[in-house]
Amino acid sequence: MSLPMIDIAGFLEPSSTPEALQTIADKIHAACLTTGFFYLSGHGVTAEEGEQILRSTRAFLVDGTPGEKERLSIATNDHARGYQRIGDNVTGGKSDWHEALDLYAPSPFPHLPQLEQLKVLAGQNRFPARPADFQPVVENWIRRLSELGLVLMRATAMGLKMSLSETEQLLDQVRNSFWVLRCIGYPPLPSTHDGVSCGAHKDYGCFTFLHADSTKGSLQVYVPKAKATHDEQEPEYHWIEANPIEGAFVVNIGEMWETWTNGLYKATLHRVVHKSNNYRVSVPFFYEPAFDAIVAPLPAAIRLQQRLQGKQLVEIVKKPVQYGEFLISKVSRNFSTSADSDAQRRDRY
Repeated sequence: MSLPMIDIAGFLEPSSTPEALQTIADKIHAACLTTGFFYLSGHGVTAEEGEQILRSTRAFLVDGTPGEKERLSIATNDHARGYQRIGDNVTGGKSDWHEALDLYAPSPFPHLPQLEQLKVLAGQNRFPARPADFQPVVENWIRRLSELGLVLMRATAMGLKMSLSETEQLLDQVRNSFWVLRCIGYPPLPSTHDGVSCGAHKDYGCFTFLHADSTKGSLQVYVPKAKATHDEQEPEYHWIEANPIEGAFVVNIGEMWETWTNGLYKATLHRVVHKSNNYRVSVPFFYEPAFDAIVAPLPAAIRLQQRLQGKQLVEIVKKPVQYGEFLISKVSRNFSTSADSDAQRRDRY
């Protein structure tokens, strides 16, 4: 099985017909039901913008001085925002082999006692002095991907056959997205390492838009094999490579879509195994719900499950969650102020 390619250009063109939009939405729906990953083209983000963010990221991570990286360290901020050294990021209890600069949306509740106690996300983003264009390039990227995230949310809502009012209610949950941007550098794995640059994990939120350099054979996705027979109920899974394709993002859904769809969509395991000799640069943008959004199974998803199962009553298997509380429950241990816990970082590729 390979990842599907979906052209979303129709959702950016005012002249698109409802039929054309529904065709695109149906492809997104099919991808979310099966792989949870897909390539996205026709997104309107220019090749120049993509080159700029990779160039700026590489310039800082490769050419940045130890002093500049130390100035931006997560340990001197809120233990979330800033620079992390190789081995600081931990996935599944094991240190990952990459370095990164992490940026977050502004803290929505900087004075909450809980946040003050944990110092979770209460800081501010800090940017390297060099390259000089790093901050404007990154801020433009965040703006462009935030716009694209809202477009993809609308398209996914159409794939679920949501009404206009239901769609607007869903979009209200993400308009103030608590986004995350990671600017990551992967050196070649040393022979003494266990062979994983970033351990297998699922993402927490809505959509992840991955833009990376042309390195092949690094990102791997855990997807079902094609069923051998129609009688087979549970497909077998295997790892496939999700190599970069020029002009397309690699997109995957996060755990909030599992809740919105009452388990109909499932976030997919993925990992990074970078064995090439080059220094790989990857810039994933995590488009998330608002920090205070209450995420619960959508009526449209329940209706769809009723049709698929041929039942009037469908078990509600996903409980409502407040996204900010869900996020903190996942990563609060990662933001301890103790030196021993600085390395306990969130699972993000």
